[in-house]
Amino acid sequence: MSLLGIGTSALLTSQGNLATTSHNISNVNTEGYTRQRVDQSTRIPNYSGDQYFGTGVQISSVERIYDNFLASQVRTYTSQEAQQNTYMTYSQQVDDLLGASDLSISAGLSEFFNAANEVADDPTSIAARQLFVTQGELLANRFNTMDTRLTQLDAQVDYDLTVSIDEINNISTGIADLNQAITEARGQGAEPNDLLDQRDRLITRLSGLVSVTAIEQSNGSVNILVGNGQALVAGVSSVKLSTITDNSTSPPRLGVGFGNNQINITSQLTGGQVGGALEFRRNTIDDTRAELDLLAQSVVEGINAVHNNATNIADGGQGSVDLNGNDGGDFFDPANITAATISVAITDPRQIAASSKFDAATGSVNISGPGNNENALALANLEQDKTLVQVSPGVTRSLSEQYGVLVSDVATRTRQAKVSQETQLALLQQTKQRFDAVGGVNLDEEAAQLIKYQQSYQAASQIIVVSNTIFQSLINAV
Repeated sequence: MSLLGIGTSALLTSQGNLATTSHNISNVNTEGYTRQRVDQSTRIPNYSGDQYFGTGVQISSVERIYDNFLASQVRTYTSQEAQQNTYMTYSQQVDDLLGASDLSISAGLSEFFNAANEVADDPTSIAARQLFVTQGELLANRFNTMDTRLTQLDAQVDYDLTVSIDEINNISTGIADLNQAITEARGQGAEPNDLLDQRDRLITRLSGLVSVTAIEQSNGSVNILVGNGQALVAGVSSVKLSTITDNSTSPPRLGVGFGNNQINITSQLTGGQVGGALEFRRNTIDDTRAELDLLAQSVVEGINAVHNNATNIADGGQGSVDLNGNDGGDFFDPANITAATISVAITDPRQIAASSKFDAATGSVNISGPGNNENALALANLEQDKTLVQVSPGVTRSLSEQYGVLVSDVATRTRQAKVSQETQLALLQQTKQRFDAVGGVNLDEEAAQLIKYQQSYQAASQIIVVSNTIFQSLINAV
């Protein structure tokens, strides 16, 4: 190759290096951008006489400085941090709900039993009796409101799940489109580095929504798997997720369907915002509602067991009498034993069965009417009854203890989620720093490279100038 050809190859190579370095500098603040580097090599030499003479330089490729292992770790930690952060955010709302003074079941129980003590102090007082009925209604309302708020939070999870599924579908479509562009570019012998960066950025975003597995194919495309191996993206095509009614839960709520057949994969999804929402719904919401229902049932059955003459267990089961001299009935509606439905059965304060048919003062059975406060005292004493809530065979608690355990359990889960989120965030930040140390743009390094290639370009220009001078000399000599 002529001296002019050698100079031209050097000039073009330096120009390519300058362009790549400038591209790095201009994208220093571009999210997901990976530093690029020019790989150059010597051209095939020419054999002339008994020697090989060099023919210049060429650009072999422009490649990304990219670490697949660190990229995979970034996605993993992104997914785990997003799951814990989502779970913590939801759980904190339940924690705040249970601890709110205006909704606290513990405060409601305390006020209810204080009212029972006032009835015991003056069993014939209509005002005290009315207060007892009112506090019973307020206690039931606290349960009802608590369940309503949990239902609203459950609906919020469904809404957020719908938004996340739509975003997943948009991202998976984008990945499939980029797969096609990348395979076409590679088919032409080029490495589409910027397209690869865009695809990796989408995969990382997808990891923040749900845990995924990315498998690179020989043609440059990437398959994305979710759940137990369902292909969300396969080559240049993507499969849509959808929200469906999941009848496996009670009550039925939104689930996630895969593909046109809407196969239910809800239980298979983990990680990301979707995994955190499903975990919260599965554990905290359902467990909290079950515990509240158990507590409501214990309140209804425990109070009625003393208040109702037919089931009266106070003073050896001697029976109960209201202010009208009639047998006591149910204080709470026995048909409504959940937090959502608990309600007071009586409306007339005279129907409160404050008296027992057994008169402890005389040691005899009182059948003439409201002659004592024995049953009101028995109702008040239920506050300290440690056998009122049957948690499991052999395990019982008082009403306040049961609510305290519920509040403590939710608070513990929230703290654990916070600690886990902070841990995952620290791991994610450390991994990102390591990833950026490999593929991130360092302005000082790029500035030094820019000067080096500028000088190389200027030197290559001199080769052409010399070549042109020699050529002109030859022309003039002829």
